[in-house]
Amino acid sequence: MNREQFLRDYWAYYLMLEEKFVETLNYVALSKDNENTYSNEYAALLQMIGAELDSFFKVYCEFGASEIKNISDYYQFVTTDYPEILTQEIRIRSADLTFRPFEGWNGIQAKQSLFWWLAFDNIKHSRTTNRKDANQKNTVYALSALFLLEMKYLSKIAA
Repeated sequence: MNREQFLRDYWAYYLMLEEKFVETLNYVALSKDNENTYSNEYAALLQMIGAELDSFFKVYCEFGASEIKNISDYYQFVTTDYPEILTQEIRIRSADLTFRPFEGWNGIQAKQSLFWWLAFDNIKHSRTTNRKDANQKNTVYALSALFLLEMKYLSKIAA
């Protein structure tokens, strides 16, 4: 994939997801105080972001679109290619937040070691039972994880 294809097919979609997240801030301020606030909007966003991450992991890892892969398969490739992802920080100055979306990710419990991925999976399989997983914190971490992965991919194809 070249840079133009990436920008058209993946980055434009990321920007749309980010815009949808930013719209939620009209109702719930981005704050540690609100990280457990859950809603249908966060559920929808978390599902969209998680699905996009699942698709983009395949692109990043160079797996075929029809190959059945999971977060454990992605872990092996991503952490070998991009080991610093585990310590990459996201800083949102306006909310005084700093965090590492992939901190603690491990190959033994790849899904469980990323609380936001587990939340996405919980929402995907039982949205009503797991509605509290559709919260601001899980959504912003998932969106930030997608951002980091796409930025790394862009740097690889631009080189």
